[in-house]
Amino acid sequence: MMKIFLLICLMLIMLNCHRDQGTDDDGIIPEYKEGAENFVLVDTKEDKKNWVLRAKRADSYDDSITIYDVTVIFYDSFGIYSSTLTSDSGVIYSGSEDMTAKGHVKVVSRDSTVLKTGYLDWNNKRQKIITEDFVEITQKNSVITGKGMESNPNLEHVEIKENFNAISRDIKED
Repeated sequence: MMKIFLLICLMLIMLNCHRDQGTDDDGIIPEYKEGAENFVLVDTKEDKKNWVLRAKRADSYDDSITIYDVTVIFYDSFGIYSSTLTSDSGVIYSGSEDMTAKGHVKVVSRDSTVLKTGYLDWNNKRQKIITEDFVEITQKNSVITGKGMESNPNLEHVEIKENFNAISRDIKED
């Protein structure tokens, strides 16, 4: 009798631990595979870096990797530094290598343009960063805000979807 009781307790503990991992939007619990500390992932094409992702922690599931304390360095088609993205967390989708960054998302381009938003998606096939969230983009003497955005990683070709607002500031050089 005691063995049966212990077996039931063990099964309940395992079931409860499995539930704590969260669910996908469709209610299915992803199966946890393994985790890593100081995670690094490099994407290349024809011996040139497309991006380098670093995370303090990564948890692998069936079709995705959840990452924490994220930094992604993007490179252009010539392998030259383009921009750096930082966020609290994110998800890498294994099949497509698309990514989602969440929480205090910030992108700084090589010309010091700064994008801030709550979340951002990376479409690897199109090489575009996309969000439907509020964005603030600060350039040398202007601030652009709006809702929804699509851009290349170096923030040179930005399209604001709605509620576009731009403020220009006069900067006096000494």
